[in-house]
Amino acid sequence: MKPSQPLFLYCALISVAFLWGTSFAAAKLGLRELSPLNLAMLRFLIASTVFGGILLALKDHNTIERQDIPRFFLLGFLAITSYFYIQYTGLTYTTTINAALIIATSPICAALLGAFLGWEHFSLLNGLGILTAFSGVGFIITNGHFTALFQPGTLTGNLLLQSNAVVWAGVTVYGKKLLAKYRPFVAMAYIHIFGTLLLVPFIFFPGPFAAVPLAREISAVTWLTVASSLHLALLCSVFSYFIWYLGVEKLGAVRTASFAYLNPLFAVIAGVLFLGETFTAFTALGGAMIIAGVYITNRARTPKQPVSQ
Repeated sequence: MKPSQPLFLYCALISVAFLWGTSFAAAKLGLRELSPLNLAMLRFLIASTVFGGILLALKDHNTIERQDIPRFFLLGFLAITSYFYIQYTGLTYTTTINAALIIATSPICAALLGAFLGWEHFSLLNGLGILTAFSGVGFIITNGHFTALFQPGTLTGNLLLQSNAVVWAGVTVYGKKLLAKYRPFVAMAYIHIFGTLLLVPFIFFPGPFAAVPLAREISAVTWLTVASSLHLALLCSVFSYFIWYLGVEKLGAVRTASFAYLNPLFAVIAGVLFLGETFTAFTALGGAMIIAGVYITNRARTPKQPVSQ
């Protein structure tokens, strides 16, 4: 990698943090008219169509080996099918800023999982960066009152989103195996496509997961829901997942995952602008701590390469 490339990649990962931070507000807007399952299906039907079209346009280096298909299906199920259904369901029970905080714990899970598997170095500097950033996230969400996270009215959503944090950590660490063989965009395209294929049956047989089929519910949506779905599909999926896994490939899982700490900062900004949230001194303090934590973590030793299996 040329010396200028890490700086470009860091800037790109910050833009991903911005998009993923605003995605909570966009999803909240979409959930006003769509059920969690239907919002997930609409988002990934659009995203997978775009991914598939680009794969066809690439013409070469756009296929995967047959023996890797089960791994891609597993990643598709974890990163797309289950992850976003759980996330959008959780958002109906809690706030966007709570969601941003809880999912931001995924770097801690990724660091611990990577260290346990021997794929990542977990140094004291890593730990200091993670602790600093996590403390900053805590100040943002609780406004200095840390018991607010566990209020009974939001506990169900918080627990659902915590499971998302654990799943995302596994996706981040496990996904690096396939990135050793495939270009990041190609890998993410197939993960989206396989994850969407697992959602397709629910379009026709929603069962207990959605009260109304997607075709019926989408017929009554407004332009705002359409815009939020396009934002989620094109920017938060097609663009952001490519950049995220490029970061995993070039910088390692721990360093890349640390950028997730910026998500709550942008989520707060989106909340202030679109959902009437209040910006406080604790928000400013937490944002500064998040940025410091990301910097400290990225100064840590380069992670190990994944073990071949």
